[in-house]
Amino acid sequence: MKKNIFSVIALAVSIINLILSILIVFTLVPSTAKSNKLITKVASNLDLEIESTVGLDDEKKKVSLKDIEMYPLEELTINLKSVKGETKSHFALVSVSLSMNKTHKDYKELSPNMKTYESYITEIITDEFSKSTAANVMEDKDLIKERILSRLEDKFNSDFIVNISIGKIVVD
Repeated sequence: MKKNIFSVIALAVSIINLILSILIVFTLVPSTAKSNKLITKVASNLDLEIESTVGLDDEKKKVSLKDIEMYPLEELTINLKSVKGETKSHFALVSVSLSMNKTHKDYKELSPNMKTYESYITEIITDEFSKSTAANVMEDKDLIKERILSRLEDKFNSDFIVNISIGKIVVD
């Protein structure tokens, strides 16, 4: 008699286990599949962005060090964006150098006149740094460099400037 009751209990537990397994399959698997599709879409979009960024920078990264000339600018004191409710003005002392590709077709034409263009360059650098607050200027450094480089490329109608080097930033 005991063997019979244990068999019935084991059968009941097995049936409950089967029912719960079926319930899990029909409730969790579809949502997991949807999540997997979403993750796949996001990952593919990120791959596209990485590929496009790498594609744009590959030409600049191919420039060897011997083909790069550094053009240092004077240290700039830049008034940073103020935070609402704060009365103190913040400044950044920034030293910037431009990396120019000596093998670029526009280099011979534009590089001798860099001293003439310095006011344009410092204006662009000042504009981009002044968009950041003292709290986030260090975090935004790479973004600021990208924006400066993009604006310089637009200004010169050339990409002979391959990089912006920020030697130091002192924020007060």
